[in-house]
Amino acid sequence: MGPAKMGNGNYLDVDQHPHIGLGTLTYFFEGEMEHRDSTGSRQIINPGDVGFMTAGKGVTHTKRTPEHRRTSEMYSVHGYQIWVAMPKELEEIEPRFDFYPSNQIPTWQDGPLTFKLPAGNAFGKSSPLQGSS
Repeated sequence: MGPAKMGNGNYLDVDQHPHIGLGTLTYFFEGEMEHRDSTGSRQIINPGDVGFMTAGKGVTHTKRTPEHRRTSEMYSVHGYQIWVAMPKELEEIEPRFDFYPSNQIPTWQDGPLTFKLPAGNAFGKSSPLQGSS
């Protein structure tokens, strides 16, 4: 997603749509978005946070610019969303949304580089978001 400039009438608003049999990991470097879904989840995802929606047997959701960002002020949005195919035996599980705030995500420095591990295990670190469950 992006990088893009938002604000002053230009917003990120993806209307309600369905997903089945997959998961989506959402992460922002800059900007934010509000996630709402048919499980009742409602969460603003900020930079460094990790949102993971497990669609399983079916979920509908929206992704929108939060109300407090709907001003004339311009700001940047830059992030990614990774779609993960569910293993066949998990395609029909109950849908859910898991959220991990930035301060729970492993972050470390190595020289001039900063690393953040949004999911899984690497370099002796473990993210709270693991594989299939």
